[in-house]
Amino acid sequence: MKKILFIVNLDKFFVSHRLPIAISLLENGYEVHIASKFTENENRLKNLGFITHNLPIKRTSTGIASNLLTFLKIFKLFKCLKPDLIHLITIKPIIFGGICSYFFKEIPIVASVSGLGFVFSDEGQFSRFRKNIVLLLYKLALNSTKQIVIFQNKDDREILLKKTNLKKQDTRLIYGSGVDLNTFSVNPKEQKKPIVLFAGRLLISKGVIDFIESSKYTKNVRYVISGEFDNDNPDCIDENLLDKKIKKGYVEYWGYNKNIADIINKSSIVILPSYYGEGLPKILIEAAACGKPIITTNHPGCRDAIIENITGLLVPIKSPISIAKAINKIIDNDDVRISMGRKGRIFAEKNFSIDNVVLKHLEIYKYLIY
Repeated sequence: MKKILFIVNLDKFFVSHRLPIAISLLENGYEVHIASKFTENENRLKNLGFITHNLPIKRTSTGIASNLLTFLKIFKLFKCLKPDLIHLITIKPIIFGGICSYFFKEIPIVASVSGLGFVFSDEGQFSRFRKNIVLLLYKLALNSTKQIVIFQNKDDREILLKKTNLKKQDTRLIYGSGVDLNTFSVNPKEQKKPIVLFAGRLLISKGVIDFIESSKYTKNVRYVISGEFDNDNPDCIDENLLDKKIKKGYVEYWGYNKNIADIINKSSIVILPSYYGEGLPKILIEAAACGKPIITTNHPGCRDAIIENITGLLVPIKSPISIAKAINKIIDNDDVRISMGRKGRIFAEKNFSIDNVVLKHLEIYKYLIY
């Protein structure tokens, strides 16, 4: 039985983005191991048939001791499990696992670059220095003799092709982590007063403050935020600030909701004014699958999720007024709104089906293993 090891920084990310791929491996007779920092999902994953390994990984930590501990744990997993393939997901697993692969050249590596992250979106002087360090580490890590690196957008691929020794033939472009077209289907439940929806982690660089501020320039529209605070991330919005905006009536906060399809279907427009280092935002492909017009930024990853002026509108980053103008343009014209939603669903069916994403991953695994 072939053995595959997934390494990811957080089990929530694995469940929301990679679980269908891993389940398909079980169904095809593979032994599947998952190494992650587990929160509430470990028992669920064990019950599905996965073998779990707790990984002491801290996403935002720069401490030498904690990162060295994580590296040694990953090295030990390589050595003890001797998997037939290792799939590294997100920045730290890719860097630590890629460097470990120097000592295990016989093990094929798949690396999923799910966006370049906060370090590439922050513009401070220290962040520019840190970005150069991260690029150097990527150069060291993406150097396996048997590897495929998966990107979710062309911009990220071009950056790492230029800044590392990565060869284009060792890369694949897969748009996003896929969406279940049955779960996320066209099932309108729109409210009498139109809802514009921001759904995702409540990070400043995801544009949540710009979203809230744009409410000052629109009328007769409900602004709704659904998502969870990422308090380990220095970019997380301050809870007190959001509370003030709620009390002033700028926005409604619906908390974190696992049934995001229902919330999308209640909305008239889905908005992500992000300048984060996105891969391809999952909320945008879910919105397209539900037949909703999208407003997002002309930014890597975000712009790949729409066809401009056909399935949605692009706006500049950090521009609440532009967001408001785009909202008004769609809300004020039912024909435009309905047409964008219908064409968005067609776009999702052609490009974002989870079945196609799973199939492409299985092809990569078989190519490397056999």
